[in-house]
Amino acid sequence: MISCAAFEQPGRWRMVGIALAFLVALAPALALLTMMEASALAATATFSSAFVGSLARSMRVACAVVGVSVVVGLPTGVFASVYAFPLRRLLLALLALPLLVPSFISAIGLSMLRRAFDLSADSLLSGFAGTVLTFALFGTPLVMFITLASARSISRSQMDAARLAGGERHLFHRIVWEVFPASALTGVLAGVLTLSDPGPGQILGYSGVASEILVSLAAQYDFAAAARQCVSLAGVVLVIGLPVALLLAPRLASGLLARDTTFAPLARGRAVAGLGPVLFTALLVLTVALPLAGFLQPLFRSFPADRAMREVGRTLGNTFSYAAGASALATMLGVGLAVCAGRSVRLRIISLVGLLLVFALPPALGALGLIQLAGASSAQLDPVLRGPFTVSLALALRFFPVAAVFAMRRLGSTSPSWAAAAVHGVSLTAFGRKVLVPWLASAALPAALLIALLATADVSSVLLLHPPGKGSLPLAIFTVMANAPEALVGALCLAYVGGAALLLGLGWLATISFSRQS
Repeated sequence: MISCAAFEQPGRWRMVGIALAFLVALAPALALLTMMEASALAATATFSSAFVGSLARSMRVACAVVGVSVVVGLPTGVFASVYAFPLRRLLLALLALPLLVPSFISAIGLSMLRRAFDLSADSLLSGFAGTVLTFALFGTPLVMFITLASARSISRSQMDAARLAGGERHLFHRIVWEVFPASALTGVLAGVLTLSDPGPGQILGYSGVASEILVSLAAQYDFAAAARQCVSLAGVVLVIGLPVALLLAPRLASGLLARDTTFAPLARGRAVAGLGPVLFTALLVLTVALPLAGFLQPLFRSFPADRAMREVGRTLGNTFSYAAGASALATMLGVGLAVCAGRSVRLRIISLVGLLLVFALPPALGALGLIQLAGASSAQLDPVLRGPFTVSLALALRFFPVAAVFAMRRLGSTSPSWAAAAVHGVSLTAFGRKVLVPWLASAALPAALLIALLATADVSSVLLLHPPGKGSLPLAIFTVMANAPEALVGALCLAYVGGAALLLGLGWLATISFSRQS
């Protein structure tokens, strides 16, 4: 019988477990590296003028998105974490909606809105500005919610001490400084993710490096060139992301350690009660209402409800299947890695650096790697490498860092004294079943929900890996948006946004119910 004291003790198994988790996550990418050519001709084809130009455009967009997301998301997240104001929960729930919607759908809404107002091609809703705005609609709420979660973990005693030292302004500044690492890291992730997303730039006339990879694969049917370009993009991501991860991971890891869990109550005031709804309503208009207005505009002329419902019915089952499978696999892998990291600051830093880099890698890298593995494997592996499970697996390997961070935060709030149960002969199995699993469940549930929603919004992996006739709803919208009538595209986008809002509401209610029961 293994004692439950092993949960708090160091051991070689921790580093081995972390290494295995990352090896599993990177296995498709490593398989893709085996087909890389080292010849000068291959390098010239990879770094063509079109590829380099598209990479430069993507880098400009990414830098702008990081700046906008952090500048807007950091103060609004801190404000929501400290102050109570009317409609706070409703506004925050609605602001989570852009996280569930694929970026190309928001780009479609902005494009339709630009045509409705007859704006020029170089207006704020197209080109570079429109692409940055589209990606910022996702990045800003993401930074805001991570900031909110980080700031709410600051103890009541710490906040009271800051108020005594310098009042509300001093408190606000101290919280901003405390949560900046998590916010900046999230902003960088939002910016890096733009490098791998072809939708907004392709729709709004500012194509980036991800579109160039799709051209090599889908238009030129050159799998080798697409693989080389994807690996090159991954190298650029690693060069940018590694220094940022090494700089921010130590402070983020320290923030995940155990702390006083007595949360400070939200402050109230007349000025806050008036400013809060105005501030967050304005943010809601920019992130949700603006693209939504673009969808609704063509529907006033024609609403193809029957055709839209047939398309939704055809793809709904596949969409939920991919999301549920990815959520389950990613949550298990992420929780396992968090348990291996334990309370060790060194292992947390190593894990966070790796998680950041895995999350930042282009999704096409893993998808192309799985295609490479499928081509080299026997027919016995078809259920794993040539079917719907393959899509869920690719999505899970991309989004498992989300579950790992949630689990690490939850484990960081456990008390080391719990391991004293070993004195009474409690086994590790009993400790895990009766203590650890119920404690982690409150973090695993929101992590699983978030992963499912993010997986649903992913198009690149589904586009490359889905079996014939097994596309998801976002993929159906992505493939018909150029040729279908504008009203049909608007109806499908509206159906997706409505479904995401419904799923968000149900998940929110389920999370609240589960938290009360635990």
